[in-house]
Amino acid sequence: MKKLILFLACLLPLVLTAGSSTFEPIQMGTENSEDATCLWLRADLGSALDILPLKTREWATKDSVTGGAAIKFTFSTGSMGIASMEYKGLPKGSAGLTFYAKASEPVSLKVCETADCAVTTEWKKFDIPWEKFGATRDNPKLPWQLKFGIKYPVERKIVLWLDRIGFESPAFDNSPRLDIQAGPDPVISSKELIYGAENLSGVVSNLKAKKSFKVIAFGDSVTAGAQSFRSTWALNKNKKASDFLYFSHLARLMRDEFGYKEIKAVQFGHGGWTTAQGIGIADKEVIKEAGPDDLVIIQFGGNDLMGRTSMAAWKADEKKLIAKVKTKTKNILVMGITYGAGIERYADEITKTLKELVSEEKVAAFDDTKLSLYRGVKFAYSLNANQFHPDYVGHITIAEMMIPAFTGKQVTYPE
Repeated sequence: MKKLILFLACLLPLVLTAGSSTFEPIQMGTENSEDATCLWLRADLGSALDILPLKTREWATKDSVTGGAAIKFTFSTGSMGIASMEYKGLPKGSAGLTFYAKASEPVSLKVCETADCAVTTEWKKFDIPWEKFGATRDNPKLPWQLKFGIKYPVERKIVLWLDRIGFESPAFDNSPRLDIQAGPDPVISSKELIYGAENLSGVVSNLKAKKSFKVIAFGDSVTAGAQSFRSTWALNKNKKASDFLYFSHLARLMRDEFGYKEIKAVQFGHGGWTTAQGIGIADKEVIKEAGPDDLVIIQFGGNDLMGRTSMAAWKADEKKLIAKVKTKTKNILVMGITYGAGIERYADEITKTLKELVSEEKVAAFDDTKLSLYRGVKFAYSLNANQFHPDYVGHITIAEMMIPAFTGKQVTYPE
């Protein structure tokens, strides 16, 4: 028996070494493509004229090969059919890029405008050696963005799934360990995210009466539009960049729904600011701008909690800010906190606080924290370009989930 144990002990390293391969997901910032599904890898929506109606949707799905989550893109007719991401370093000595893909119909997927991959309706592994990109394993190179694209323009709706994107070393693995999952993704209704819609009756009356008013957004870097243009680089520093942020699109949806064009979006966004900092400048910005018919959206909190402000202190500051805004208008909508790593620890308290503000201050609230986290952390980055910041798809989706507060027509996500 001792001889058998010794024999197996000597054989084990050989078994593990022979044909072994190590998978390394793509790194960007402090995250990687396996643990933060959808983060950084975002759709290119084209120019300002291309974006609406939104032709590309993106979210994390449980229909996956590893980790319980993959990226799902829906490219509708006229879509650019492109998704791209930056990356942090490429592993020397690796064989090249590897990923799994499938689509709603057979489609040719071009990677970095160089490698053509014949994607089918079943999950398939694609291994692209560095040499295909004009590089070597000792000196791996890719363009500044890793880009996936199908034929442009998209002629009919195509759904594309991507998973396990990264690199394998020292050779590609012909049979990696998988954990394939399938089935429909749970959905959430806008009704579960909107609290106190009855407190917006003044706005609804204005809409029905076709009365002019402003949608004024006052918040942190989310309202400022940080990272919103990621992968849609044509909008970077473009004067139209703010036209597709959540508050602008909400105003647009109001105009479309009620057939009245005199609804203007106004932006006061401050990157890195807390609610307390907002209180300090409110008089010069939102209070000066707002009138009795206007809607004011308050969007602060991420920097508060990440800066270790207590939930009680955040709520107290929100109440102070609400009190200031009430001197000009009673039409107030308070937002939760878009997802960033660590927010899951506060999710239940954020929801509780929003509901308390609705009850105590007679305002409305939109729980974007729940929108991000209702399926769990694995899926929480579906709307995000990077930590805390939605891209344009995320901003537009938030507005779409908000508009039922004014129309009463509930919608679900993802659709």
